[in-house]
Amino acid sequence: MKYAAALSMAVAPLAIAKAVHNVYPAHRRSSHLSELEGAAGIELGGLAGIEAVSSTQIIIIWANPGNNAATTTLNQQVTVTQTVTAGASSAAAAAIATHSVTVGGAAGLVYTPDQVAANVGDMVVFTFESTNHTVTQSSFGTPCTAMDGGMDSGFMPNPDNSVSPAPQVAMQVMTTGPLWFYCKQTGHCGKGMAMSINPTASKTQALFQAAAIAQKGAGAGSAITGNSTSSAGSAGSAGESAAASAVASASSAAAAVGTAISTGTGAIQTGACVCAVTCGSGSFPAVNAQGVANFGGFAGSLPASMMEAAI
Repeated sequence: MKYAAALSMAVAPLAIAKAVHNVYPAHRRSSHLSELEGAAGIELGGLAGIEAVSSTQIIIIWANPGNNAATTTLNQQVTVTQTVTAGASSAAAAAIATHSVTVGGAAGLVYTPDQVAANVGDMVVFTFESTNHTVTQSSFGTPCTAMDGGMDSGFMPNPDNSVSPAPQVAMQVMTTGPLWFYCKQTGHCGKGMAMSINPTASKTQALFQAAAIAQKGAGAGSAITGNSTSSAGSAGSAGESAAASAVASASSAAAAVGTAISTGTGAIQTGACVCAVTCGSGSFPAVNAQGVANFGGFAGSLPASMMEAAI
C-alpha cells in the first residue's frame, strides 16, 4: 500500500504536465521569418521594377524614385585598382568618372547623349524625364529584346516632368566591351530610343539604332532620326492624319516638278549607308518665302519616296 502511494505521488507531476501540454500546446515561433521576407520588398519600396542583379558587365549601385525620396543602395560600389608600372609594382585606385545621361524629356524618345565612352569603374547616372521610360540592357543583334540576366532600371514614371527632382538610377561599368540599352516602353525602341556604352568601330551606335528601327519600328523613327514624335511616344489620330496629308502633298509636288534622282552607295564605317541625291530648282520650294534672312544655303525638301524604310 505504501509502495502504491509513493508511486502515485511520483507519477502525479508527469500527469499534470501532460494535461497542461494538451491544453497549451507549444508552437515554434516563426514570425521573425516572415518579417525578414517582407524586408526585401520594403528595401526596394517604389523601385520594384529594378532588376538588382549583379553582373560582370554593369552593376546598379543605387536608385532614387525622385520627389526628394530616400536613395536606395542596391549594390556596393566596386573600388577599381590599376597597376603602376613606372618604378613601382603596387596598385593604386583608379580615378572614377561620372557620366550623366538624360532619358526622354524635351528631346523626345532619345537618350542624351546616346553613347558614352566609359572606363572600368566609371559611374553612369541616368536621369528620367517625361514620360515613363526604362534603361534595359539588350544585345547588338536584338536591340529591342531584354538580355537574359541583364540590367534593367524598370519603369521610372515622370509624367510631364512633374516629379522633382527627377528619378535617377546609377550604374557602374565593369567592362571595356560594348554595352547596349533600350527603352522597353511600348513602341519606344522601334522609334530609335536606344543607347550604347563603349560602341566599337564595327558595331556603332548608329548601326545599333538603325537595327532597332528596322526590327521594331515598321519604318518609323523618332526626332533623332528626323521623324516627328512626342515625349510620350504616341501621336493622336488627328496628328497622324495631318502628317500623312503633308507627306502626300510633298510627294505630289515632287512628282509634278519631275526632278532627277541619282542613287549611290555611301561609306559610313562598314559601308552600310544608302544615299540618294536630288537635283533641280524644284527641290527648293517657295524660295522667296523660306530661308529669308538666313545665310549659308537655301531651304529645301526631299520627297518621302526617296527615304528608305529600313537600312
